[in-house]
Amino acid sequence: MLGEKLSFLWRDIFWWWAKIFLGPPLRFFFHIQSEGKRRFPPRGQPAFLLANHTNTVDPFMIADSINRPVRYVVTDEYFRYKISRTLLGWVKGIPKTKNIPDSVTMRILLRAVKRGEIIGVFPEGKRNWDGQTLPLGDTIPRLIKKLKIPAICVRQRGSYLAWPRWSNWPRRGRIIFDFSYLFENPDEVPEDEGEIKRRIEEKLFYSELEDPEVIKHIFTSPTVAEHLELRLWLCPHCLRFFTLKSEKRNLFCTACGARWSFVGNGTFQLNKAGEPLAVGARNFKRYIDWTRWNDAQTMPMLADRKKQGKDTLVSLPAMMWSVPTETGRDRDFELKGDGIATLTPDFRMVFVRSKDGKVLFDTPLTEMKGPGITWNHKFEFFGEDMAYRFTFFGQSAYFWHFLTQELDKSKSKGDLR
Repeated sequence: MLGEKLSFLWRDIFWWWAKIFLGPPLRFFFHIQSEGKRRFPPRGQPAFLLANHTNTVDPFMIADSINRPVRYVVTDEYFRYKISRTLLGWVKGIPKTKNIPDSVTMRILLRAVKRGEIIGVFPEGKRNWDGQTLPLGDTIPRLIKKLKIPAICVRQRGSYLAWPRWSNWPRRGRIIFDFSYLFENPDEVPEDEGEIKRRIEEKLFYSELEDPEVIKHIFTSPTVAEHLELRLWLCPHCLRFFTLKSEKRNLFCTACGARWSFVGNGTFQLNKAGEPLAVGARNFKRYIDWTRWNDAQTMPMLADRKKQGKDTLVSLPAMMWSVPTETGRDRDFELKGDGIATLTPDFRMVFVRSKDGKVLFDTPLTEMKGPGITWNHKFEFFGEDMAYRFTFFGQSAYFWHFLTQELDKSKSKGDLR
């Protein structure tokens, strides 16, 4: 009991130390501005803090804007590295395995509520790739209904462009945190979970690249385009997969020679058209339009390749890791080798190791459990009593996650072929 009290005392000391020494540099670099109602319940009374998730360091920036320690629910990926595990232990982070139910997380969270703490949660469950709030799950509305504690929402504006999901480095921008109460008193919490979810969506839904006040900011960083190919895998001029490459402020196609300059605020300028242009070629001035076209065309173009009788729809160099596991959090991965990850016409992922030509993995995408992306280039998921990781350097790991989502949608509609 004494040890627990001392650990939380250390948490409070460390939290205030971080607020004093890390808060000012963050506020200066990102030009952070807070608006709205930030009056939290007094110490000892629990509350939920809900926010859209667009930036690597947004938990720290949001916490700096309030006067009580926040205990965030954090993906367990960060608990597998010594430095981040130590820091998260100091601030009492709550580990959560992505995309699958986690009873351990729920027990820790309920204990934190009993202690009267502020629980920081990103209801999307992961950082979004395009600055637009992702569909929310049902877990948080269910918890709010059950626990009937105050809930505060903070909608971030400008946070995505300051550090896009596909980028390795932040840029100086202007970030606005808009605080507002979802429910200030327990009596305000509806009994209908659907209504709670609707109100959360109303508070948090936001499309940053369609906000004229945000996109008018011009970024001067010399590397604003680097790693765009982690999100964009289709060239709109030659309609080929995985031919896009980025360099400093430019994005270009290695197949047709098309070249664009990226302004950094979500807009492109065409410098050179591809040769030859494919039938149905497009050009986009806005990143958000390109991503929507990219996503809408992926499955039809893969279906066309299948109709053409191709044995391989897509193949990419990768490294495979795996580990036997009995629980979702037990993932100390072992490298199995480098090779080629292939997408077959029946939407199976096949991995062939380079050194001996051995097939190490062959599984339908529809049988992957809890798929997710960590550190932008790692595609992770669970199989039967196994956890897997495929690392893609220089090309999109998110492509594979996107396919699992699209196949799940087709399966739920009953039109999966």
